[in-house]
Amino acid sequence: LSMRAVCADFWRDIKASARRFSEFTKCHKGVIAILTLALIFLYGQEIFYYDISIDSEIALSSQAEILNSWVAIDRFGLVLTKKLFGLTRFVPAASNLLMVLTLGFSAFFFDFCIQEWKDQEQSYKLFYYIFPVAYVSAPCLAEQFYFSLQSFEIAWAGFLCILAVYCVSRRIIFRESMLWILPGIFMMIWAFGSYQAFVSLFITVTLISFLICYQNHRIEFQKSWEWFFCGFKYITVFAVGFIAYGLTSKLVRIYYHLDSSYVDNMFGWKTVGISAALNNIKGDAERIYRAVWSTFFPKLFLPVLILCLILLIFRGWRMHRKGFLMYLIAAGLLALSPLFLTIISGSYQPIRGQIVFPFVYAFCLAAITTFQKKAISYLCCIGAALASLHQGQIMTQLFHTSYMTYEQDKSLAASLYESIEQTGTDAGLDTYTVVFVGNRSANLPQDSLRGDVIGHSFFEWDATGYAGSTNRIIGFCDTLGYDMTVPTEEQAQRANQLAPEMPVWPASGSVRAADEIIVIRLSSCMT
Repeated sequence: LSMRAVCADFWRDIKASARRFSEFTKCHKGVIAILTLALIFLYGQEIFYYDISIDSEIALSSQAEILNSWVAIDRFGLVLTKKLFGLTRFVPAASNLLMVLTLGFSAFFFDFCIQEWKDQEQSYKLFYYIFPVAYVSAPCLAEQFYFSLQSFEIAWAGFLCILAVYCVSRRIIFRESMLWILPGIFMMIWAFGSYQAFVSLFITVTLISFLICYQNHRIEFQKSWEWFFCGFKYITVFAVGFIAYGLTSKLVRIYYHLDSSYVDNMFGWKTVGISAALNNIKGDAERIYRAVWSTFFPKLFLPVLILCLILLIFRGWRMHRKGFLMYLIAAGLLALSPLFLTIISGSYQPIRGQIVFPFVYAFCLAAITTFQKKAISYLCCIGAALASLHQGQIMTQLFHTSYMTYEQDKSLAASLYESIEQTGTDAGLDTYTVVFVGNRSANLPQDSLRGDVIGHSFFEWDATGYAGSTNRIIGFCDTLGYDMTVPTEEQAQRANQLAPEMPVWPASGSVRAADEIIVIRLSSCMT
């Protein structure tokens, strides 16, 4: 075929997919309505209440600094998204609103993908309601989207992952135009270059695509080994996309004269040794499958996963197809997928890096509603809905903790700056070079939910720096209009010499001017 004919076929395929998506949208208005209500309930605080996260203070002061730091850690995709959408100035509320819209659309689009892969099957009617709500309500996402400076960009990258798998499946499974592979690989590079954890998400969605397509009676291959071949095609496309991402990262680093030390240090196999890396994997497995931290990893996950796997394996076996071994491998890998990044890196994954777990848990909750017997299906649906509501309540509590922490930080900053101004004026200082010695946590209610980052104050973050938390505190105060100067290393050392003689804030004498610096002792602990 000529290139023009190939492009014409590809364009025809795209229009056909768009038409089917439009029809799917019209037939599932109820799903959209429930998903919209869920998003308002879950993320309303992030849209209508103002607070900022750790790192956001840097973006508010100098977005260029944040963009450069992202390029340095192989997250050029975040920079591309910001520039493509014209997000030249960080506005937290706008970023959060775009994040909510994109996240909701991603969840709904995955429903469409399931229909494409499985074909229109009545047993999946409840799936389309449960998956989006279970996915967007995952508490792990609260930790990720707490970082509002990149919340939209991360949600967009998640959508790109799902769309990439859809594109690849149109060629590999449905034998449409070979040009589908090109946008698929481009989106892989973009998503992987936004956040390295999306490598695991792409693999996970690919596994689901293979498992669901295998159960589709309308997909027939002439030769028995074709299902094995499909699996290898998926692996090949992933390998090409991952290598292309690696090469792109390297070229970007070379262009900007940057090193890859941050990314290299993510691999515990090299930094902490094999024994420690294996212990990290074991610890992360216990945290996920045994629900050691139930705030983010519910106890229901393991039984739901097992039930889902039994259902998937039974349906695959019932198809009597030659590629059943490949199918079993895909099912086993799906069960392990929340650990992919931990296994690859040999390091504990921060909660915000757990992109895969919410997706797999939501898929399993939705999948168990597809039993043929209506009584069992509806019973599972009720259970899945209650599980989603429960984790949704946890998410809202985490966002509320974030808001309370910000409000307390803001109040403390105002009180401290008033004392700093008075002390600086009395000492005849024109500028305030300030050193905060010690740290101060937010005074939250005892039953407040906390995460890796949520619930932590600017006044205690990065306390191991040369000046303790000073740089973070000054950056935060700058967003409030309080003008202070970051100290040098020598000034920070001098402050640490003066601090032991001072009482702890807010006692009289806890703010002191000496040697052209202002010292504030925040706690009895010096770090």
